[in-house]
Amino acid sequence: MYFINGHEIVLNRQEKLEAWADPDHIVNLAMNFIKNCPLDENNRLPWYLQYSCFWTDPLRPTIWPDNPAGKFAWAVTTLLKYYPYSGDEHFIDITQTMLDTLLAHAVPSGYEWAGALYASAEPGTAIYQGARADGEFATEPDKVAQVGRALADFYELTGEEKYLLAAKSCADVLVKHLRAGDESHSPVPFRVDVRDGCIIEEYTSDMIPLVRLFDELDRLGVGKYEAFSRQVMDWIKRFPMKTNLWKGYFEDIRLDIENNNRDQLSPLETARYLLEEQPSDCDWTHEVPRLIEWVKETLGAPEFFYAEPIHEQKFCYFVMGSHTARYASLCALWSQYSSDLSYRERAIRALNWASYMASDDGTVTVGVDRPDYYNQCWFTDGYFDYVPHFIDCMAAIPRLAPSDADHLLASSSVVKQIDYRPNRIHYKTFDQVGKQTFKLSFVPLQVCCGKELLARCDSVEDHPGWFYDTEESVVQIHHQEADIEILGTES
Repeated sequence: MYFINGHEIVLNRQEKLEAWADPDHIVNLAMNFIKNCPLDENNRLPWYLQYSCFWTDPLRPTIWPDNPAGKFAWAVTTLLKYYPYSGDEHFIDITQTMLDTLLAHAVPSGYEWAGALYASAEPGTAIYQGARADGEFATEPDKVAQVGRALADFYELTGEEKYLLAAKSCADVLVKHLRAGDESHSPVPFRVDVRDGCIIEEYTSDMIPLVRLFDELDRLGVGKYEAFSRQVMDWIKRFPMKTNLWKGYFEDIRLDIENNNRDQLSPLETARYLLEEQPSDCDWTHEVPRLIEWVKETLGAPEFFYAEPIHEQKFCYFVMGSHTARYASLCALWSQYSSDLSYRERAIRALNWASYMASDDGTVTVGVDRPDYYNQCWFTDGYFDYVPHFIDCMAAIPRLAPSDADHLLASSSVVKQIDYRPNRIHYKTFDQVGKQTFKLSFVPLQVCCGKELLARCDSVEDHPGWFYDTEESVVQIHHQEADIEILGTES
């Protein structure tokens, strides 16, 4: 018998790895833990505000550098998928507390990187101003961009202008320090001292967050960032996409001046951006599967009953649930686009492996290669950079989603409000024009958009309307008004 994290593994008749629980159950276990997160005995603040990770045996926080900017950015990513999926508003307040606490510790005026936000902090303090390995008063500009885009997204959800202004502040300090870049120098450095701008580490391939931030602010009309976005994207295409020098994300990893490390996050998130945006000036149909395969070849572990676990990086060479789930989501999304069923199979098996990191009590261990990883849980790797990939896989492979409940699986626009009732779903989006995908427990009869009925169509790719896949129980909606209602009858 084989066990992973206390779960006896499940195999199908072909001896391929199955999940110990379905993706919906995994998502709910993880999110219920966050909603009931323990409070620190010293300051009565929830652990996610001041710790990067915790132990389970016994349950207690670890004394490891905190990672606020990246952690809270991933929390927004989780929110934007989990709230529409579940209709649970509780996590909105949790995420707002995270962002407000982070903004309260923004780099002050008079410093070279004024307005930036900190990527690391000393644990147990809820005070963010750098920590090892970044160093005190150091930050990572890619995290400034990542949380900047998260702030813009949170503005679209809530309508609160302060988050948009904070996002613009992040973008402006990045523009101030933007440089041409070359093979060993990224458009902004990986690590900087916020006081005087001294560069601590020159290179990171994690530049897609800058593109995403600049693109969104430009779209929202709060500045002119198109040229800066193009500059960064051109660098990505000229260098890491050619050199495969993919490294520089994790804030607790030692300095890597020689650029010997390699990680999976930046190539896979670059692939995700290319697949979502499908830029006309890039051969993305070639690059997306190439990046997936590079990650498998560089950081993939031996197959485990047909599942392909993924190591985090060369400098922390351990298979982990979140990164395996990220890999699964990219395989699933590429399969959905390309109709290559081999990638769907790889996605399912990898996601199944990642499911074993979750326990019945809602704790999600980080990995399995080291004995201590069986009882170490990270708020990123077990929650905010874990849950979204399960929802993405359900969106790309709807049969993974439950058939006895209603769930929004994907949306092209931020969902500001959603209300699930029997045989009825009412929701509002930030953008007037958008597309959504739902898995339904009922048969839709009509879709209202504003005061008008949407037409039922054979496809919604090129024009407004709605399409219902009777085999998958999936409805796709293409709307031009932000207020939508789905009405139906029991299946």
